Amino acid sequence: MLCPNDNSEMYQVEIVSHYGGPIFVDQCGKCGGIWFDESELFRAKQGEAEKIEALNTEMLRTPCVIENSTLFCPRDQGAMQRYTDKYFPQDIVLVRCPSCHGIWVNRGTFAKYQQFRQKLMPKKKSPQEERLQKSIAPLIVAFNYECERSNEAERRDVETALNILRTILRLLLRF
Repeated sequence: MLCPNDNSEMYQVEIVSHYGGPIFVDQCGKCGGIWFDESELFRAKQGEAEKIEALNTEMLRTPCVIENSTLFCPRDQGAMQRYTDKYFPQDIVLVRCPSCHGIWVNRGTFAKYQQFRQKLMPKKKSPQEERLQKSIAPLIVAFNYECERSNEAERRDVETALNILRTILRLLLRF
């Protein structure tokens, strides 16, 4: 797969999801940018940015400017668009493919995103949240495994079922 920023070859890097399952992202060896397939950025466990970006701390810790005004998706070559939301910090640039829903971040941006997300998270989980996380962790790992093997329609169906299950568990555990 080629980097959408500078057309260099990207290599796979393994990170860990919230529930312990593996996530394989693609990182450019030249500019340090990272490609996340659909939802991988949001499933990455807190602290994983430091693990990836520690590969070459001098180069990868400093933010990088996107070289091209229009970036093209490394999966389907479609034009990507900058993600914008009034509640999302303007200094964190996420570029998203409208077709495959993958996300491109420049070097340093993954760490900034995780720092932003950390500020939004509660300091300590309640006992109910701990129980919920432990009870659904095996389901999340199985879901991620099945998603890799299924088509998009099946993936959406399983994701919907998983969201319903989470809601039911939260109602049962009363939080």
